[in-house]
Amino acid sequence: MRLDTACFVAPKPKVPSMPTRRAFLLAGGMFLSGSMIGVSCGYSAGYAAGKSAAEPKEASAAKAPEFDLSPSGDIELDELRRLAVKAPLDELFERGLLFLSSRVAPYKDDVILWHGVDRMSKEILDNPARRVEPSVGAVIIAQIEGTARPAEPSLRDRVPELRKRLAEARRK
Repeated sequence: MRLDTACFVAPKPKVPSMPTRRAFLLAGGMFLSGSMIGVSCGYSAGYAAGKSAAEPKEASAAKAPEFDLSPSGDIELDELRRLAVKAPLDELFERGLLFLSSRVAPYKDDVILWHGVDRMSKEILDNPARRVEPSVGAVIIAQIEGTARPAEPSLRDRVPELRKRLAEARRK
C-alpha cells in the first residue's frame, strides 16, 4: 500500500474591503461630526423658536402702559398699585372688594388704580369662565358709571356688556 500525500487547499481568506481599525476611526469621526452638526442645528432652531415665542409677550408688554411703581410713602397705596398693575388676576379678584373700596375713598384720583378696574372689567368680558362675586361686579359697574375718567371712555362702553355677563353668571 502506498500513501500519497494529499494537499487540501483552503479558500483564500477574504480580505476586508477596509482595514478594521481604519473603518472604526472613520465611523467614529462621522458620528462625532454628525453629532456636532445636529447639536448646533438643534440649538439654533430651538433658540429661534424660543425667541419667536417670546416676541408676542414682549409685544403685549410693550402695548401695556408703563407705570411708575416707585414707593410713594403710603404702604397701602403701594400695595393697591401693585395689585392694579402687577398682581395676577386671581389675586386681584380675590381682594377685589378691598381694592375697589380703597380706590374710591382715599385714592379716587390715582390713575394707576384705574388700570386695575380696567383689567378686572376686561377679564370679566374676555373670560366667561371667571367666577366673579356679584358684589364685585356691581361695584365695578358703579365705579365706572359714577367716576370714570375722561381718558378711559372705553370703560363706559363696557358697562352694558358687563351687566349682561354678570346677569348670566347669576342665572348659572
